[in-house]
Amino acid sequence: MGPQIEIPPRLIRTVYRKASERNQSFEDHEGWDNDAKSWGVDPEDRNVIGLMGEMAFAIYADLEIDTDLVRWTDEGVDFEVTIDGMERSLDVKTSQKEPYALFVKEWRVDSDYYVLGHLEGRTVTFLGAATREMVLDANKKESKYGHVNYEVPTWALETLPESSDIL
Repeated sequence: MGPQIEIPPRLIRTVYRKASERNQSFEDHEGWDNDAKSWGVDPEDRNVIGLMGEMAFAIYADLEIDTDLVRWTDEGVDFEVTIDGMERSLDVKTSQKEPYALFVKEWRVDSDYYVLGHLEGRTVTFLGAATREMVLDANKKESKYGHVNYEVPTWALETLPESSDIL
């Protein structure tokens, strides 16, 4: 098991406020159906789950989280970091269900590095990481929601770098 990060209440309030603002930008987007519950999760809850993972990673790596409203999409990049001397775009994927794999939509492999987190309550446990190459080499599978994901099994993920190695 990787690092566990508990998010303090004041930052959870920030997460909920930002998730609501982000969700409103989705609702304002032409063709968005907020009642659709795409991918089996209420859209605002999906934003909370994702932002909790981003907040936990920011705490872990001592990074500034971008509190500006990201409208409609963050283009698949949550952070620009340097890991072991290499500049990388990074996307945090977070699940409330115990994940058996890191899932990246086939059309959304936009980052150099992916981190998988599992959210329970206010705690995110980081299960590992994958490079873009690992994602692109993974098996593809159609989801029950009609899109195709690359699936990197949790057992195949790399250990998350030490927080001091992430700038």
